[in-house]
Amino acid sequence: MKIPSALLSLLVIAPLVACGGAPKADTAQPEPAAAPAPAPVAAAVKPIPDGFFAITPQLTVKGVDEAVAFYVKALGATKVLAMPGPDGKTMHAEIKIGDSLVFIDEEMDGSKSPLALGGTPASLLVYTADADALFAAVTAAGAKVEMPLEDQFWGDRYGSVIDPFGHRWAVGQHLEELTAEQTNQRAALMFGAPEASGKKARKPAKVAKAKPGAEPAWKQIAGTPATQTTPPGYHTVTLALVMPKAADAIEFYKQALGAKEIERMPMPDRRIMHATLEFGDSKLMLSDEFPEMGGCKSAVTLGGSPVAVHYYTTDVDAAFKQLTAAGAKTVMPVADMFWGDRYGAAVDPSGYTWGVATHKEDLTPAQMGERMKAEMQAQAKPTT
Repeated sequence: MKIPSALLSLLVIAPLVACGGAPKADTAQPEPAAAPAPAPVAAAVKPIPDGFFAITPQLTVKGVDEAVAFYVKALGATKVLAMPGPDGKTMHAEIKIGDSLVFIDEEMDGSKSPLALGGTPASLLVYTADADALFAAVTAAGAKVEMPLEDQFWGDRYGSVIDPFGHRWAVGQHLEELTAEQTNQRAALMFGAPEASGKKARKPAKVAKAKPGAEPAWKQIAGTPATQTTPPGYHTVTLALVMPKAADAIEFYKQALGAKEIERMPMPDRRIMHATLEFGDSKLMLSDEFPEMGGCKSAVTLGGSPVAVHYYTTDVDAAFKQLTAAGAKTVMPVADMFWGDRYGAAVDPSGYTWGVATHKEDLTPAQMGERMKAEMQAQAKPTT
């Protein structure tokens, strides 16, 4: 309601009259009015909001609240946000592990959890200062060991588990700094040397196992002791994805999103055991499928992925146009969203959904909730 100017004047004078301070005639010349104070300048909204990196993993689960409680207990996560849906149950939550945010979404039509898909093609690597302690905590909380925690040839102490919701978590502690040459030498001792380009690919190699009590052969190549337990350039949580054709995926991400290739580790048959790409301030790890080694299946093989990639960029419209022009299929066109982002979603040729966003407005959870409610009410109104 707009207050009429006459009534506004009365509201100002009335308290003075009531206190015996009614204005009196004044014969003195009035002093010049002070210049009005300049209007406050709103702080510029950051296209990538504070607390976020370029890449944020987005997990689908059956039971958001239960999953958040597990991650708080098992991984030391902090609950940042919980947003209820129309039925009052939490439909979206955000947790923080170390310096990294992770989104948790409720399973619904079109987005299945690992339990519904029968597995996951992704893992979330958590770097910690004490891998043994964190591995013990996550397994004590109910996660099942998939790969025991051991010193690995790439310089980390590493193991993986499957949590009660079907998601794969790897626990890592960086132990050694290795050059690319040292890493490749260790890999060759472990799996055999890759064939030169152009030669016929070898059959898949068998993993070399050390005799009981003996050190693995790769330890002949000595690295330098690490000075920090998280490798330089990595965050607490790093997403890793299994691809139907990792080499093709690397080229796609370079073309579609401007990714930079950091490393590539081929097997003797030229499949990629491990590769790292850089997207802005974030890293993404990729590998091929290795069914003969009991490895993870890709999103294409599983028929979907319960893990999506939320990607913040400074220009969502340009990034989304480049992504779809390279071959990603639009799931949701770019539009301004109730949570304050301009956002669109597309599925890449390897079966992973990328939610591409630029932050436009800083909103409180309450404001987001009100906007969501208003949007849902507007959509529910019958059209004439």
